[in-house]
Amino acid sequence: MASSDILNLRTDDGMKLLVCNTHLGAQNVDFQMESYVYKRRPDGIHIINMRKTWEKLVLAARAIAAIEDPAEVFVISSRPYGQRAVLKFAVHTGATPIAGRFTPGTFTNQIQKAFREPRLLVVSDPRTDHQPIMEASYVNIPVIAFANTDSPLRFVDIAVPCNNKVHMRQKLR
Repeated sequence: MASSDILNLRTDDGMKLLVCNTHLGAQNVDFQMESYVYKRRPDGIHIINMRKTWEKLVLAARAIAAIEDPAEVFVISSRPYGQRAVLKFAVHTGATPIAGRFTPGTFTNQIQKAFREPRLLVVSDPRTDHQPIMEASYVNIPVIAFANTDSPLRFVDIAVPCNNKVHMRQKLR
């Protein structure tokens, strides 16, 4: 088995993505997310291309694995369903979690006691986690975001297209 075969989308991985409804987007679509939309259902829900989701997931995994010290990867979620996923991810990988409210100035205000300098930022929703994304752009920190079809991608470097609004989707991470 070649090393590139390991990274290909397998049937069981595709089934897990389907069961968790990662392919179901929102009724609205942002212009930067249009390339990830496969088609639109009659009820107006956009269907996300799962092959592109998998490719972006592999790219995000490679970016995270490239960081030498896992504690320099910050994983952030302000949404209630994403907080548990962030904490579990941090426990298993050694990343630094910020679950709940993000304190403004954490990445930019050096006088603040909670000042941090991460090498990579992973957010669960670019819309609700806009403050850490904005601060990361000021200090040139790359950002990985799990983005729905209606999510703004400004200052996001790697967008993983998925349904980030459903409780089951957060468990797949």
